[in-house]
Amino acid sequence: MGLPLWIPISIAAGFAQTLRNVAQRQLITELGTLGATLVRFLYGLPFAMLYLTAVVAVSGQPVPTPNPAFLRWVVVGGFTQILATALLLRAMAERNFTVGVAYSKTELVQVAIFGLIFLGDPVTPIAMAAITLATLSLLLLTPVDRERPIASLLAGWTSRAALVGSASGTFFALAAVSYRGA
Repeated sequence: MGLPLWIPISIAAGFAQTLRNVAQRQLITELGTLGATLVRFLYGLPFAMLYLTAVVAVSGQPVPTPNPAFLRWVVVGGFTQILATALLLRAMAERNFTVGVAYSKTELVQVAIFGLIFLGDPVTPIAMAAITLATLSLLLLTPVDRERPIASLLAGWTSRAALVGSASGTFFALAAVSYRGA
């Protein structure tokens, strides 16, 4: 049995995302946080339109007519994703890039919570334990003090980079839940 296709695709996507983040970090110095955020979304728009065109062509189905509930969810999702991206870029510009980005990954826990609150998505105890373990593991990989990682984690969550990263994770979670709601 060969290597499942999702593994190399996931690795390539992670690598591409890292390259994009590094490029955007450089754009911040030239364009500022909001300018770099705008570039990210304007650059992606043609690809989104191309993807929609391909899906419609392959499926043979017309683009559905959006209803007001769908439009509300999409507007909230778009706004929160733009805000989350601006905050992520701001976290990247902080002196401790790794901490800011790691705290943005608290999005996992927040998606589960917001999904439960806004959409009634159930979260099993095992799923919540897995999400919490994954998030804590990620955060433990980024301590400032490698000798005392847990103490560093507990003390570091109030740093500016961690707070901006956490806020970014909150808005990314709201965006994900909004798109699911749409």
